[in-house]
Amino acid sequence: MANKGTLLYGNMDKGSADVSGATQFITKLLQAVTAIHMVHLMTTGPGSFAAHEALGEVYGNLEDGLDNLAESWMGCTGNAVAFEGVETGSYSAEARKIYDYIEANRAMMGPESHIQNLIDEILDQLARDLFKLDRLA
Repeated sequence: MANKGTLLYGNMDKGSADVSGATQFITKLLQAVTAIHMVHLMTTGPGSFAAHEALGEVYGNLEDGLDNLAESWMGCTGNAVAFEGVETGSYSAEARKIYDYIEANRAMMGPESHIQNLIDEILDQLARDLFKLDRLA
């Protein structure tokens, strides 16, 4: 039976593992994690609590499984995935961009103190992670 693929995820040709193909495959699945997370956050109506909880498990499990897959593939092949537009000059480069974006754009979430406190918690965790990446890695 021929692999018809899907509109969203396409049809990967069967073949040997290569960096380009593996990167494309992993990128598509990372995008799927984000899409499922968005659906998780948009559930409403009757049965939405069960759907919300189930979708939370789907994106969490998919993300964990994908991390395992990518690391195993890299270990097995000796190759590294190569995502376009991702800065790898330092371990903290992308995390720093996220921190700076949140700090510069937090007003987009409104003035409510409890919302801003949650943003502070995210920034606090990122700041501690940046410390680890810059000083301990």
